[in-house]
Amino acid sequence: MTARPLRRHARVAAAAATAAVVWSADAVAAPESVRFNSTDAQATPIAGLLYRPAGAGPFPAVVMMHGCSGLYAPSGKVQTNLAAWVERLVGWGYVVLAVDSFTPRGFREICTRHDRPLSEFEDRPFDAYGGLAFLRAQAFVRGDRVALIGWSNGAMATLAALAQHTRERFRPPTPGFRAGLAFYPGCALLRQAGFRPSVPVHLFVGLADDWTRAEPCRELVRAAKVDGADIGIDAYPGAYHAFDHPNLPLRTRKASNAVWKEPTRSVHIGSDPAARADAVAKTRAYLARHLGG
Repeated sequence: MTARPLRRHARVAAAAATAAVVWSADAVAAPESVRFNSTDAQATPIAGLLYRPAGAGPFPAVVMMHGCSGLYAPSGKVQTNLAAWVERLVGWGYVVLAVDSFTPRGFREICTRHDRPLSEFEDRPFDAYGGLAFLRAQAFVRGDRVALIGWSNGAMATLAALAQHTRERFRPPTPGFRAGLAFYPGCALLRQAGFRPSVPVHLFVGLADDWTRAEPCRELVRAAKVDGADIGIDAYPGAYHAFDHPNLPLRTRKASNAVWKEPTRSVHIGSDPAARADAVAKTRAYLARHLGG
């Protein structure tokens, strides 16, 4: 299938919906605030939070891509779901770099913006590879054992960064990412573009998700498998967007996106304990298999 370019104005009708409440656990040591450059032509300065397990390493590592709610809640603390994942990942023995694509560019979130100032397809993959280059320069990181994980808008950036037909344009360091994980991405445009991953990739989606619908992702995976791609998917019945959140009661919220026929929609978000537990267990096993952690 011939891949079609994913234009800035052609946005998938979705992005991450992480709640504004924050994770209260203190099990992870305070992060280091770091700066690095995106791999885009402007070498855009990007910020991030760096978390390390105890010990000298070197450790395998993970680059995390936040959703449209941004890395930080309005309180200034890391979004609840991302903080919960950081705690897990560090506990499993991984260095974690949580990339902040928004704050250095002057905004906190884009979920409510009809015309979004940053593309998950054209801009954010450069940030992911900037984060990879930063990690590979650290003596305590195993530079050939780094995975990319994203949530919704960040999951779309993850898939775009790892696509065979676009990866080279993002100026990836060598070696690149070892594997990718994408939580409830919007897959419609990626499917239409003939997405095929350049490394092993796994998706987690909720079958009740009415923000980023699951079926385009299932179709994307089926088509990629036909071509021999190392790709898989877990689709959870009854699970909504942000099903992996640790403590988000089911609720509706307004979302906006320029490609929708209507300017805003009411969508559902909320935790699903069974789906979350399964996704956490499978994420741990997947990372251990591909990163050796």
